[in-house]
Amino acid sequence: MSIRFYLWKKFYQLLFTIILIGIIVAFSTSLHTSKHELFHSVLEQLKMFGHNFLHLNKMTIQVGIFSKQTPLWGYLKEPFVYSFIILSASFICTFTLGILCSYVTYLLSLKMQKIVKECLFLLQSIPDVMFIFAVQLFIIWLYKKTNILIVDPVAGMKKVYVLPIILVSILPGIMLFQMTFLAIEEERKKTYVEFAKSKGLSSGWILFKHILRNVVVTLFSHSHYLFWLLVSNLLVVEYLFNMHGFFHLLYTVIKTPDVFYICLVTLFLPFFLIEMIFNMVAIKLTGKEQSQ
Repeated sequence: MSIRFYLWKKFYQLLFTIILIGIIVAFSTSLHTSKHELFHSVLEQLKMFGHNFLHLNKMTIQVGIFSKQTPLWGYLKEPFVYSFIILSASFICTFTLGILCSYVTYLLSLKMQKIVKECLFLLQSIPDVMFIFAVQLFIIWLYKKTNILIVDPVAGMKKVYVLPIILVSILPGIMLFQMTFLAIEEERKKTYVEFAKSKGLSSGWILFKHILRNVVVTLFSHSHYLFWLLVSNLLVVEYLFNMHGFFHLLYTVIKTPDVFYICLVTLFLPFFLIEMIFNMVAIKLTGKEQSQ
């Protein structure tokens, strides 16, 4: 697949997704109307969404009942950057945790590998909300018992980074570890690994020099799943930690359809672009789109 063909394909996918998001939001906000007026209401909403999307610099939002209208992008920028920093750092931590744990586990004995996989499977089986809430309660309990506050478990008006990044990263990191280790086990059955072993190369060197390179390219195909898992975790973390991030903003503008639509598109675009870049790298290395 050529890069040019892939870019055109992703452009049409992007356009279709932006329109589909608009249709979903317009339809959900028009449900209160009668059946005869539903189509007209959805059409009017879509016209408004399209006009506002093309004139983002002129969009305004009222913050609070007695507040003046302020530019939307100026109000959107700070929470978006805050949440995006957490997501970006969480992705780096997730990727590092998954690859590093896979590398270390691969070098262990088969018995130890089984123990590690069972422990991580047990941890992953805990629901996201329960896991995040349990860690938050543990930090509060530890502070009450020892007067030692490891990290701030509640954000409020402050910006906290360390604990949210860790909590958003752990469960996706375990999922990435499982996918990576499964891909490593598939790779080590191939003939080039047996040939490398016959030349006297160590398992660690074969894994680092040959297997991981092929595995990382394969992992690009799962990047979109990983991103949306991180997003869902951040949504829970922002709510439980009372963080004034992007999802907190979504809660406040949910009754303003045009602003809510722009916020959803703004949330979608960075991850779409990142996935597109990953797939372009995979096409360059393998000659085909990894998500196919």
